[in-house]
Amino acid sequence: MCGIYGITEKNPKIIKNIIEKCSHRGPNGSGIYSSENLTLGHNLLSITSSPKDGKQPWKSPKENVLIYNGEIFNYNDLLIKYKNKFFPKTTCDTELLSWLLDEYSYEKVIQNDIDSMHSFVFYNKRNNEIVLSRDHVGIKPLFFSTIKTGIIFSSEIKGLLNYVKDSNRIDRLALACT
Repeated sequence: MCGIYGITEKNPKIIKNIIEKCSHRGPNGSGIYSSENLTLGHNLLSITSSPKDGKQPWKSPKENVLIYNGEIFNYNDLLIKYKNKFFPKTTCDTELLSWLLDEYSYEKVIQNDIDSMHSFVFYNKRNNEIVLSRDHVGIKPLFFSTIKTGIIFSSEIKGLLNYVKDSNRIDRLALACT
């Protein structure tokens, strides 16, 4: 269980605080990426590859950035499918997901390629776009909220409590409807 976090502003201090608050999500390392309008953070729990291979935020060859929590179940099948196009340097599924998102549309990757449990955020630097995604069942959670500068997100609600107004208040109407 890794942790992914971010905010649509340059604010490494907030993301560092969230990383520390959620450190139990990944004992194998943490990392931060920050640009003018975006800060991303990650706690790493390495399961399928060496911690140095899976270090995130992951920068793609096209300079895009990915933070990812999950597992691609059909990883080996995708290696075969793209053997003439994708030449991995690691055995990390983060590298494969990053490459797929670099090369193909988000919709194609999610709907046609990967069979996974995941939450991830992909920053397309050239287009200045971010995509937040989680698996359709929600096995890997991704909580988000709007804030003055855009959005803030975290793998856990407790990462957001200090930064989202009234985030610790129970919505009784929503509770009554469940």
